[in-house]
Amino acid sequence: MSDTPSTPSGPFTSAGNAALRPIQMVAVAVGMGALMISAVRIIVDPSAPLPSPWAVALVLVVLVGSATLIRYVGYAVPSLPHGLPRENAESTSLRYFTSTTTLRTALAEAPVLVAFACSFAFTPHTWLPLLIALPGGLALFWVHGWPSPRTAAAVEAGLEADGAESYLSEALGFVSR
Repeated sequence: MSDTPSTPSGPFTSAGNAALRPIQMVAVAVGMGALMISAVRIIVDPSAPLPSPWAVALVLVVLVGSATLIRYVGYAVPSLPHGLPRENAESTSLRYFTSTTTLRTALAEAPVLVAFACSFAFTPHTWLPLLIALPGGLALFWVHGWPSPRTAAAVEAGLEADGAESYLSEALGFVSR
């Protein structure tokens, strides 16, 4: 036996992963709503007549609108002030990253919620608009909603726009400096 203390193995043992895990859990919880209501809608009424052109058009417009809002609003954060101590910069960066991740996830889920409403609001009543919204919403979630090095870098760019250090990627365990 060696005298060095052993570190527990596992995917969530580092401090960065410990900070990232709650953010991932929130993203999954928000994103699961779209899948759950879609499954319930299909089970409740499995008939699938062709949807109204208005329903399809509305779902497509919301998909494009969500993608646009995610790109221009979902990553918008104020820059950190110069001279902020590292601990404060990390905690502030994590708060902004968590809130923008939740916003991007909700925007990615919006097309599915609209498709769900359209499945009842437009005649014929069908769940097929969900088949348009689900792949688009899941793609938006995977690219923009799931906490990743790419999304962290995008938020970090806004936080560090004035030259202050945010330490966000390091706090999330994506890079070590």
